[in-house]
Amino acid sequence: MPSKSVELLIVGAGLHGLIMAKTYLEVHPSATLLVVDESQSVGGTWARERLYPGLKTNNLFGSYELSDFPMDADRYSVDGQGHIPGHVVHAYLCDVADHFGITPHLMLSTRVTGTNLLDDGSWEVSLQSVGQNDAVDDGIRAAKLVFATGLTSKPHIPNIPGSETFNRLILHSKQLREQAERLADSNTVVVVGGNKSAWDVCYTAAHTGSQVHMVIRPSGGGPSYLWPRRFSVGPFELSLAKLSTTRFFTLFDPALSGAGAFSWARRFLHRTSVGQKICQWFWTYLDKRIRKLNGFGAHPELRKLEPWTTPFWMGNSLSIHNYETNWFDLVRAGKIQVHISELETLSPGKVHLSDGTILAADALVLCTGWNADVPARFKTTRVDEIEEKEAMKAVNAKVPYFSRLSRRTPNAPGSQDSAVSPDRKDSPFPLLYRDIIPLEETHLQSKSVAFIGMSVSIHAALVAQAQALWITAFLSDQLYHLRVGSMNHERIRGRAIVDRVYGEVRRPRETGGLAGRHADLVFDSLSYVDVLLSDLAVPCMRKKNWPRELTDPYCLADYRGLVQEWIRLRM
Repeated sequence: MPSKSVELLIVGAGLHGLIMAKTYLEVHPSATLLVVDESQSVGGTWARERLYPGLKTNNLFGSYELSDFPMDADRYSVDGQGHIPGHVVHAYLCDVADHFGITPHLMLSTRVTGTNLLDDGSWEVSLQSVGQNDAVDDGIRAAKLVFATGLTSKPHIPNIPGSETFNRLILHSKQLREQAERLADSNTVVVVGGNKSAWDVCYTAAHTGSQVHMVIRPSGGGPSYLWPRRFSVGPFELSLAKLSTTRFFTLFDPALSGAGAFSWARRFLHRTSVGQKICQWFWTYLDKRIRKLNGFGAHPELRKLEPWTTPFWMGNSLSIHNYETNWFDLVRAGKIQVHISELETLSPGKVHLSDGTILAADALVLCTGWNADVPARFKTTRVDEIEEKEAMKAVNAKVPYFSRLSRRTPNAPGSQDSAVSPDRKDSPFPLLYRDIIPLEETHLQSKSVAFIGMSVSIHAALVAQAQALWITAFLSDQLYHLRVGSMNHERIRGRAIVDRVYGEVRRPRETGGLAGRHADLVFDSLSYVDVLLSDLAVPCMRKKNWPRELTDPYCLADYRGLVQEWIRLRM
């Protein structure tokens, strides 16, 4: 048996792991707690060793911080405007660890190699030191276990024929920091992918004098839906962050759950023919507005970057124009060329595309995403055909117009079939309730394991705070509908299946979505937070009056003192 034991072990020291540790310690200040991470520094995506040149958040200042610990621009020698540089985020998260007393609980450069659920519901966890001959430690026993590894830890590197003879630099976007100098010395750079990191690499490489080729496969979700920093919608001057946290606009999203006070409005908008026409007008107007502001039709190369989906279907396959100069000017000047084609093979110094194009290249950057991974074994939750049909029926009852909407725009390559059906792909993760806890009755009863950060949202900090408090309540057996003796497992299972089926049709892979494997939240981020707070019996309507509730964007300050508020409500 392991010689050391803790009350809570958190795997991952990124934003979600730190918020989880801060929340648990606030509720249980005397708890023995350990946070492990295989990186050399805290931050996860924002760890020091992963910060590549020019990296910024999609979030504006004030929207990527803890409610109880605002980011002080003066402290980090920045003006507090616009998007946050990566090095500022890293420094801030280091300060979070210090301020909330998490630093003494950190064990960095440590990898979790395996977990074993014991008969009493606790966990035996095997650890391995990284960078010291990969020495194996004795391991540790944890009464509770939270995975905060997220979805961007293990890079997906495709097997490309000819890689062994390419004889040039090949790297994944996770390696951009360590290979920055070699990349800057490359005269010609080929970037594979159309996601945020691909746009970032293209911009940086073009600005350092490289000729850049951006290769986007026609079978994928296409280029990121690029949003301007600010834009107007009628009389409102907004950013995407403000637009998607203003309740009036979130009502146009067909979230299955949300703030009860406006449920009548959501029913009208999504279940009546008049309401559906209003919704269609809103999403069409928004789509046309963004496309016009980006000027895709003004240049033949820019037309290749026009989104293949619309804001309605768009999940977090998006980016914000957070660059110092106009990204599109680099395309107009010919410094970035766009190819809609598959990467087929490599040969010495050359990249071969499926359309016959051969590109000379000094470097190949793979912005090809991430593999889902978790250092634990969970039983696969089997969903029978009857459950599947019932879940689909429930989704269609609440959002009857799904099947009538086209998911890909006319400029997108491939099939234009508008039919919506479940989209399946194997995942190492079990089916999760609220995207947080495994559906197995063993785990629901033992209250000893949870996931945080499996959902993806542009409002990551807002969602993480709600998830961390929900998990703390669950692990403490303080969620009343999940308490031992009062839990309706059949109802919980049904809700989890409905949520998965909804995600499969709401964020399909062909639009760059997660296809129900995890919550993919944009305009429904606030609705998801509402659900978690309702489970906690904490008020989710946090504005002073109804007009402000509808028209004032929600911000992190609205949730200041949330943990203490929940503690007081329990007394």
